[in-house]
Amino acid sequence: MVVGAAGRVAPLPGELTLSFLTRLAARYHLTIRDLLAAVTDVGGLQNLTGMLYPDSEIHLNAQACARVATLCRVPLQVLERALPAWRREEPCGKYGAGPVGRLMRGEEAVAPWGPACPACTAVRTGRLVSARRYLAPEERVCARHRYWLLYVPGGSGMPAPLRRCPEVIDAQRWHVRLLRRSPAGRQAFEVARAITGFWWDQTWPHEEHLWPARLEATRPHDADPGWWKVAARDLITYPETVALAHLMTNHTLQQHTVSESRRHLPYRLGELPGLLADIGDQLGRPWLAHRLAAVTHGPLFTWAHSCVRTRAAPTPTAQQTLWKVHSAHRPRPLSDLLPHPPTADSTAPVAGPTKRLRGHSLQAERAFAQGLTHARAYSKEHGHLAVPKEDTPGGYPLGQWLANTRARHTRMPAQQAAALHALYPWWNAPWSTLWQRTWHQARDHTEAHGPLQPARGFPTTSYSLGEWLYLQCTRYPALHPEQQRLLTQIGIDAAAVAAARPRRRSYAERFQAGLAHARAFADVHGNLAAVTHTAVHDGYPLGQWLANQRSHRRSNRRPMPADRAQALNAIDPWWDPPWNLKWQRRYHQARDAAVDRLLRAENGFADLGDALAARWLLRQCTMYDELHPEQRQLLAGIGITAEVARSTLKHARTTSKTPTAAPAPAVGSQTRRTTDPATTGPRRAWRATDPKRLREPRSRLGHRPDLRPGFETAVAHARGWHAEHGHLAVPRDSQHDGFPLGMWLFSQRNRAKQRARSQLPPSPHLAELAAIDPWWNPPWDLHWQRNYYRARDHIAAGNPFDPVARIPAPSTVLGSWITRACLQYDQLHPGQQHLLNAISITAQTAEQRPPSPRPRPHAEALTHARTWTSEHGHLCPPIKTVHDGFPLGEWLNRQRELAKKRSSPSPTQQALATIDPWWNPPWPILWQRAYHQAREHPRHPTTRHWLQSQRRGWPLLHPDQQHLLTTASLVAT
Repeated sequence: MVVGAAGRVAPLPGELTLSFLTRLAARYHLTIRDLLAAVTDVGGLQNLTGMLYPDSEIHLNAQACARVATLCRVPLQVLERALPAWRREEPCGKYGAGPVGRLMRGEEAVAPWGPACPACTAVRTGRLVSARRYLAPEERVCARHRYWLLYVPGGSGMPAPLRRCPEVIDAQRWHVRLLRRSPAGRQAFEVARAITGFWWDQTWPHEEHLWPARLEATRPHDADPGWWKVAARDLITYPETVALAHLMTNHTLQQHTVSESRRHLPYRLGELPGLLADIGDQLGRPWLAHRLAAVTHGPLFTWAHSCVRTRAAPTPTAQQTLWKVHSAHRPRPLSDLLPHPPTADSTAPVAGPTKRLRGHSLQAERAFAQGLTHARAYSKEHGHLAVPKEDTPGGYPLGQWLANTRARHTRMPAQQAAALHALYPWWNAPWSTLWQRTWHQARDHTEAHGPLQPARGFPTTSYSLGEWLYLQCTRYPALHPEQQRLLTQIGIDAAAVAAARPRRRSYAERFQAGLAHARAFADVHGNLAAVTHTAVHDGYPLGQWLANQRSHRRSNRRPMPADRAQALNAIDPWWDPPWNLKWQRRYHQARDAAVDRLLRAENGFADLGDALAARWLLRQCTMYDELHPEQRQLLAGIGITAEVARSTLKHARTTSKTPTAAPAPAVGSQTRRTTDPATTGPRRAWRATDPKRLREPRSRLGHRPDLRPGFETAVAHARGWHAEHGHLAVPRDSQHDGFPLGMWLFSQRNRAKQRARSQLPPSPHLAELAAIDPWWNPPWDLHWQRNYYRARDHIAAGNPFDPVARIPAPSTVLGSWITRACLQYDQLHPGQQHLLNAISITAQTAEQRPPSPRPRPHAEALTHARTWTSEHGHLCPPIKTVHDGFPLGEWLNRQRELAKKRSSPSPTQQALATIDPWWNPPWPILWQRAYHQAREHPRHPTTRHWLQSQRRGWPLLHPDQQHLLTTASLVAT
């Protein structure tokens, strides 16, 4: 390649490489295609990829860059500093080694760019030529020559004169100042650009006059008005964008927004009137605050939402969240909206097809459409979209879909948010869906039963709903403003809140319920002393109720009414004895053991057949004179009179405790072990008296001869078990006629597995077990094998069995195992599949079985929790509480531990909060139990001491603890 004599051609700062090459070609009187062919020539072939368009950019490799530097007579380091794309990418060519060039097109594929100012280009180059430069947002304005450097897709750009728009030039000066003073200025400008772009796409209100005037003042005479409105979007909105960016970077405004929200996440922008007023004043549009008050979506709402959620903290994580612009809020690039410039004959430009936004695939849109269909059906049926997260109406996980959609509601496209808002305005409320469902329940109750009566404690509602309504009254000042507005719709306003009273349960009703359970228990057991403190009878905490009644009866300040004490005495006269309840329980045990038996004191009551009862009677005879007169009367009823007690005591004193005197022990521990076998136990005595036998050498393939009789005995028991049950899948703790067959088989399986791991042949004696049951030691879990035999016995008994029709039901143990076997059929061992085929479960059966509906987690536990709360008025039972066979206390304790590890409550924990708002208080649970005990027995001495300690430590209590004590009238304010 021969260098011409055109002279030196220098690049402009920030110029596109292809623009520089175009000017270089013009200097050599060449076309750009000729220059590119010369720069990328490899053996007469053009090593260039891509298509050449007016808005293209080119990337060159090192060899091509060297040729360009030779042509323009500018050092490579100067070109690298001036041209941003010079070293951005090393392209690959079509012909291997040599100079390579690759053409790229579009603003998004390269970087934002625009035309260079014509006047500035003429000054720098000395020629009237056009050029293109990479332009940052603050470089779009040439303040010296008053041009807006407009990017036009498919062309080389358009410098728009700004002589009639001085506010754009002033905004550029403020923009530069913002970038110098604020570290987040560039990010804030992008957020503000998204906000003004969102407003630009909306229908302009009739109060808007600035944008139409600016649009008309900047439009070229030969430009189509519709085309210019699309192309000049960034130009027209630039002053407002800079003003918004200045306002949002103000830390004082951010803190004011947080305090104005009262730390509630906003539901609509109208909850932040100060922010809207500042925006209206800053933009010179006082009417804008009224227009924005009802907005619940969009980039401005997202920014305000993030500001409140992050508390406008200066941490990097908070700042990243605050200034993040999601893809759904970014303005569409002009290449999507305006792919072609206006034609020379003034015909309308041809618009291409609208492209889908980034991050929103066709699959995601179809999934949203499907969820929206199910949401529409649910809203039509129930009137709301407060769906529990675990609900799957119609087999579709609508609850989970709505929860996921709420989690990203600030990032959703506007049309999707509008579709859900049209179905249900509160679908993305900043409070829990549980609160919303309970509010709908209260609204339905109001429509069915008339207005609520807060001053009377909500008497027409259920107990849980009344407690929830009263809780809303106590927390009314701290509720979200929109929650207060919703409560006003059902008649709970500020006046009703001031007059609200808590829901009180009738003590007489609770006493009658406990009395009925006590009567039923006594009919079965004959007494009430057997009721322990944690005893539960048919789901009712009878032990706790009796303990409360005993405490009430023994209280001096508030004695138990005579009719209630009489009712309990009629069930059991000794339900509250003046002595310890343990004595009463042991007495009933001894009385039951002495029925139809003759008590003989001389042999220590050995004829009772109950060693514990015999020892207890001996102890009562020993301390007979110290007993209460009524205790002696009770003992006389079973034959223990004063004479019997004295004769028993006399016989115990005269009878020697040991049959013979023990010989004197020898000195030394080893001698003592060998000479006194009676004190060392039978095993040590046997070892001391019986000489050690010589052990015969073990056989690695079978038993020792001396162990063979024991093995034969075990095999005989195995045969007996197999004859009775049909298998040897014996649980480990099972015994057969007193022989621990389960543990013996467990040890045999372990030894067989150890030999298999050591690659040893199986022991011959195990063949006898295989002959009894071929699957006595399966390679899978023995629990699976026992379930298989249970299913086989179920079929052999003639019971209904149809896996395809879900018979037995999946809720049963056997049905659950069959479900798992069908679902995991392809993953099972071939031996397991063979066994399943024997009971008509084949691969075809497993495929035909319909999927199981998703069960609702913790439903049973929540039912027990509601029952307990309806009976006791709270959900703070002791940890050992068992409610109708369900360990409610342990389950609640586990839920409290899980709640400490979660940043937000789970649906189960939200349901518990509806049942009892204080089920998991921020203070120790023991305090909450003591509080409920104090409410139940305010005059008990223990309660008085506890309340005194609360008064002494009053300043250290939590504000809610103080509120609970004062509202329950336990502590005077």
